[in-house]
Amino acid sequence: MIAFALGLLRHRLEFIHEIEIENENISNSNPNFMKEQDMNFRLYPFYINWKKLETNESSYFRAFIKFGYFGASIYSSFKEKYPSLRSDNILYVLSNFISEYLLNEDSKDEVSQKIIKDFFEKIPNLDDICNLIMKKIIMFKEVPIILLVLKIYEIKYMIQKNNFELEKILKIEYLLGTYLTNEEYNEVYKHYEGEINRIFRKLVKENGREYELPKAKGQYFNHIKYVYKKRIKNEKK
Repeated sequence: MIAFALGLLRHRLEFIHEIEIENENISNSNPNFMKEQDMNFRLYPFYINWKKLETNESSYFRAFIKFGYFGASIYSSFKEKYPSLRSDNILYVLSNFISEYLLNEDSKDEVSQKIIKDFFEKIPNLDDICNLIMKKIIMFKEVPIILLVLKIYEIKYMIQKNNFELEKILKIEYLLGTYLTNEEYNEVYKHYEGEINRIFRKLVKENGREYELPKAKGQYFNHIKYVYKKRIKNEKK
């Protein structure tokens, strides 16, 4: 029992030390983003499996280090359903869900609909995400996965032609974009290079410009304006 307790204490100290080291590597002086030490885990609105995170079961800890509280929440919610989920493929799994289910021609069958329903029951609530962004309770390292989750919601409501929710997403995406410098946006986009970029290029080719994942901050704002004009403004006329 004593040996176990000492081992757990040692692990907790290593856990804290690794967070500090990682924070130095992902330092960001932008006042729009919080620092690790300023985040209050007790008030965080999304589920995180802290027990598994602290023991680093199935890379929970690495997901937290790489993508912050938001990433740890996504990982905690989806790991059981996606056993192959890792911190280094979590963005791909989320992106692949769009092409494999949301925009798949067979997505209306009963099995696919159940998978889609289950996915959105596990993913963080949109209103809570908007609240975190508006109050700037986010860290820079969380932005890549937050932007991708917002993109999933954006596509969902485009498909459903739910302009009320779509307008809400476009506004919060725009606000989040204003927090980022051009260089920071470029840094965020590096997470999407390779397989994720190929997924979205294919989506654009098959479904239209609304489904792009912009490479630069200027293109990001242009995309928001384009979707708003095509899907919302024109509908209000």
